Amino acid sequence: MVTEKYELIFGVEDLPKVAQTILKSHQNIQVITLQGTLGAGKTTFAIELLKQLGVRGEMQSPTYTYVQLYKNDEGQNFYHFDLYRLPDKDAFLFAGFDEFLYQPNSLTLIEWPEIVVSLLDRNVCTIQLDYVDDVTRKISWSCR
Repeated sequence: MVTEKYELIFGVEDLPKVAQTILKSHQNIQVITLQGTLGAGKTTFAIELLKQLGVRGEMQSPTYTYVQLYKNDEGQNFYHFDLYRLPDKDAFLFAGFDEFLYQPNSLTLIEWPEIVVSLLDRNVCTIQLDYVDDVTRKISWSCR
């Protein structure tokens, strides 16, 4: 299977358009992973994706709770994970977080996904965010 890779340089004002581009061109995605260094914009981009998918209201980083749950007006569920503080895949499994993966009518967003990539076997979009300068980021993504 050939996986195409895409790349863009963007500023904060471009967030909605970049999020729409990814979502519209990859409609069968069930899991989106977000990778990048601290401060690269993973949480900001995840929240923009959720906004573009119709989630309303306040959205927060799941840094201390590991996961935030959201729903849009169409009843689609969204699970936003931040695994930065989770030590390994066993801890993810022990917490039962794997049950959120690949649920019907849902999308899972995972920041710092390195410990669980072996669980992500289909319908995954991998997003890499890199710091260019204070207001500019480079985004690369591929989906399978």
